[in-house]
Parts: sequence; structure tokens; C-alpha cells
Amino acid sequence: MGRFKALTLASVLALGAAQAAQAADLLPPPPPLEEPSLRGAVIDEPSGFYLRGDIGVGINDVSSRSSTFADPATMSSLNAWYGSSEASASYLLGIGGGYKVNNWFRVDATGEYRGNALYKSKNYYTQANSPACVGLPSGTCGDKYSGSVNIGLFLLNAYLDAGTWYGVTPYIGAGVGAAAWSMGNVTDQSMQVQVAGNQDPIGSGVSDATSGVNLAWALMGGLSWDVAENVKIDLGYRYVDMGRINTGTILCNATCWYERQHFDLASSDVRLGLRWMAAAAPAFEPLPVRAKY
Repeated sequence: MGRFKALTLASVLALGAAQAAQAADLLPPPPPLEEPSLRGAVIDEPSGFYLRGDIGVGINDVSSRSSTFADPATMSSLNAWYGSSEASASYLLGIGGGYKVNNWFRVDATGEYRGNALYKSKNYYTQANSPACVGLPSGTCGDKYSGSVNIGLFLLNAYLDAGTWYGVTPYIGAGVGAAAWSMGNVTDQSMQVQVAGNQDPIGSGVSDATSGVNLAWALMGGLSWDVAENVKIDLGYRYVDMGRINTGTILCNATCWYERQHFDLASSDVRLGLRWMAAAAPAFEPLPVRAKY
């Protein structure tokens, strides 16, 4: 009797297991895992292209001045020498466009107008028993020269950005290009007056306007501030060499030596600018991959 009960229980258990296995075979397969989405939240990032505008002031420096004459021996025959030479500051107005290659390197092209620097110089010469020459000792006389210089400066520039801290980015850069210059309103006025009591100069001269194009180069450095998502303010210093400039031939109302003056012009510039980064096409931030179990 006990053996019969054991066989009956074993049969019931075997039948239940078979039915459970058959039921499991009839269940639908589990759903496949979803692939991670390749599109997430839209983020608007500035592209590498930018526009810029600058204003500033250039402290001009005149060097290596010389004069040429119709007769090359004029300077030695007059026992003449060069006095002072200078040019007043210029105001600067510039625009440009560029491309930010990555977080540390960018390039741009700029065009700039440098307005109305006043050029002044003096030459002296020895003249025995000369009449009164204003402010000079007896036997010495001279001439005063003036003119205005305007320049269009065009540069291709490259910059290294040294990292950003609290929205401030230091940078250094260099540029090369052309300086298109013009010089006009040139006058030559003798320091010798008519008589001791008459301060009118005994001679004067003028020249035609001149112009030319020189190789120009620049070195610069400064700081830029992030003031908005796509806007930066730029404050910088730049040294720029604009090559050699000359007057026209000076024609006089008295004895005339047909002089032309030549000088090198460079400048130390302080500039304040604004850079606007062009908006990029929308970019999509991938969602993190999540597996479902």
C-alpha cells in the first residue's frame, strides 16, 4: 500500500513538471533590447567663424630719416645736419573676420584705417653771417617741415590663446600684410626771417602728394573677455612696422634744393575690439547608453 502511494505521488509530480515545461514553450519570446538613441537634446554651439571690429590709438615713431636732393652734394656743401623728426598719434578704425580652429589657435584677416598723423621735422645748416634765424645762434639756420600721413593697413594674423580663466583669455599673435600710405599737405618753411623785426619767413616750399604700398608686419598680445555666449571684448597692444614713407619733391619760392624726405614709420597701438562668433547649425548631444534587463 505504501509503495502504491509513492508511485502515485511521483506520477503526479512528473505530470506537473511536463505541463509546466509545455506552458513555458508556449510563452512569447522576450522583447529585444532597444538600441540607444543617437539624438538627444539640441545644444547650440558657436562655430569657428567670427567677425571683429576695433578702435584704438597708434603712438607713431619716426626713425632713419634722410633727405635727397637734385644735387647729392647739397648736404655737405651746406654743412647741414638732421634735427628732430616726429609724427603725432593716429586714430584707428578696423574691421575683420576670422576662424577659430580650436581652443588655442585662431586666424583672421583685418583691414584698418589709420588717420591723419601730423609729420614734423627740422634740418639745420651753417650759414656765415646769416640774418636772424628764429631761436638759433648766429651762423646757424634751418628749415621746418610738416605734412600729414594716412594709412590703410591690411594684415593676415595668427593667434595663440593661452586658456580661459573666469571668462578671461590671454593671447599672443603675429601678422603680416601691406600698408597703403599717402602723404600730403607737405610744407617747408625757412627759419630765417626777413629782418629781425619781421617774423615772416624768407623762403617756403610745398610738394605734391605722394603714395605707395609697403610690406607691413605686427606683433601683438592682449586679453579677451567672454561677455555673452557668442561675444568677446578684446583689449590688446600691438607693435606694427609700416615701412618707409617719403614726401614729394619740395618746390620753393626762393633758392630751391628740390629736396625729398624719407623716413621709416612704426607704431605702438592700443586697441579695444569686439568679436562676434557666428552661430552654429544645431548639434545633437548623444544620450547615454542604457541596457534593459
